[in-house]
Amino acid sequence: MKTFISQDYPQLCEAVAKNVIDCVNAKPDALICIAGGDTPLGVFAALVEAQQQGRVDFARTQFVGLDEWLGLGNADKGSCREMVWKHFFDKLTLRDEQICFFDGLTDNPQAECQRVDGYIGQHGPIDCIVLGIGMNGHIGFNEPGAALDMTCHVIDLDPITQTVSVKYFGTQRDVKQGISLGLKTILAAKRIVLMASGEKKASIVADTVHQPASNAIPSTLVKTTQRASLYVDNAAASAL
Repeated sequence: MKTFISQDYPQLCEAVAKNVIDCVNAKPDALICIAGGDTPLGVFAALVEAQQQGRVDFARTQFVGLDEWLGLGNADKGSCREMVWKHFFDKLTLRDEQICFFDGLTDNPQAECQRVDGYIGQHGPIDCIVLGIGMNGHIGFNEPGAALDMTCHVIDLDPITQTVSVKYFGTQRDVKQGISLGLKTILAAKRIVLMASGEKKASIVADTVHQPASNAIPSTLVKTTQRASLYVDNAAASAL
């Protein structure tokens, strides 16, 4: 796994966005997956700007969501759907059929998993996936100990994830489960971009780089493929 260190967050986001831009320019109907959450917000902004400047065209691109909090939807501040639409999809001109995103309000999570698996089966494998790193090393909602052979699935959220969730919602929410692409699907992507920003991520970034690849720290598993790269800013790289 190659590691790229940027001076600061804006440079990091430009570097990560270039992976998506290069992928779409090489394959206009590429299947792209970008995590929700705080870390990729600058990537979304860089991609929107790139389309406005004519450096990329998402008119034929397919998008699949990475994960969602079960029980939350577009009207819930901090849901993955709310963040991705607000900062990315709503700023592009896309057709509904270009986007496949988990419905956190579904009353049949297993059917929802099958629906997303079917979309990836039709358009995939994923050409480029951009992942953040959770404080416990999760990627998507694949928490420590997640099975390696899973596609889309429902998972019980780790207590660390539940605690950290407050930063998205602004208040404590009773979120105990998530729905997510599985490790099997993530690791099958043609290009895997793992990104982290800020000093608070320095310890888990160091573990990701230096600890053996294991589902005990899911982010370490990207090291098992040569199609993965790690992008961090100076602060997140400070413990390397």
